[in-house]
Amino acid sequence: MSEKKKKDTFKENGSQNLDETESLKLEDEIEEEAFDEEELEKTIDDYVLEIQKLESELKILKDKDLRLKAEFDNFRKRTIKEKQEIYSSAKADCITPLLAVLDSLERALEASEDGSKLSQGVKLIVNQFSDALKKIGVLEIQSLGKEFDPNCHNAINVIEDEGYAHNTVCQVLQKGYMLNDTVIRHAMVVVANP
Repeated sequence: MSEKKKKDTFKENGSQNLDETESLKLEDEIEEEAFDEEELEKTIDDYVLEIQKLESELKILKDKDLRLKAEFDNFRKRTIKEKQEIYSSAKADCITPLLAVLDSLERALEASEDGSKLSQGVKLIVNQFSDALKKIGVLEIQSLGKEFDPNCHNAINVIEDEGYAHNTVCQVLQKGYMLNDTVIRHAMVVVANP
């Protein structure tokens, strides 16, 4: 009789058909199997708990990873923006003193409009200077005849003049300039009919 049949027979009929040593041996084996099944169920429960714990830790780590990536991306964007602002500020700081030189050249041109070679040379220099500023993004603020804008204009005088509309720039004493979309020097103007 096979071992399995003996065990099944023993479970069903007890020890009637077996001798005493076989009976004891089979009882021990059945107890061991029952113990192994209980141990296996405990082990499976332990593994399930361990898996749940690991899944929870994995979820926490994934969340932490996402947060770190987002923080780093924000840091990178902020750093790029700060670099651009510093570059723009440094560029404006370098250009602003040169605008006074351009003003002086334009005054020299106005003073010598006699058609001489000197005035033609100064005119060429003024044009060249203006073109160089345009290439780097510096543009003159068009003010004459425009409505007064405190973001672009610095009003140093106000006059009553029926020839101009209300709150209009009627005279430009010093040109204003913008670098890209930022005012680097306000235009000094006279405003009519405030």
